[in-house]
Amino acid sequence: MLKTLAVANYRSIRSLVVPLGRLNLITGANGSGKSNLYRALRLLAETACGGVVGALVREGGLSSALWAGPERISERMRKGEVPIQGSVRQEPVGLKLGFAGEDFGYAMDLGFPPPPNPLPLPSIRSSSAR
Repeated sequence: MLKTLAVANYRSIRSLVVPLGRLNLITGANGSGKSNLYRALRLLAETACGGVVGALVREGGLSSALWAGPERISERMRKGEVPIQGSVRQEPVGLKLGFAGEDFGYAMDLGFPPPPNPLPLPSIRSSSAR
């Protein structure tokens, strides 16, 4: 029996670890991420059966499945003072899914490599002729 489900950086789910029992009920307001939790579980099941490429194609590609929010959620965002919006990524991002039972576990991390470092700007030296 599965004991734990973990999802990170999947659509609207930034980071979630759910302890599981024999029967689990997911409830919440509209737009709270219930469907994305089910979709993450489906993606994990298809991946465990060797279908990660097809599953990601049906998701619209890895870019569509990744968390689109900011890399860090500020205190002002948590308080609702400013909106939570995505930005240009400075760090690598990975979709992480996993589950664990008493005697087994499975985890995956799909993502893009870190963005390339920009080329250093040339230094400009000034000189004057005398």
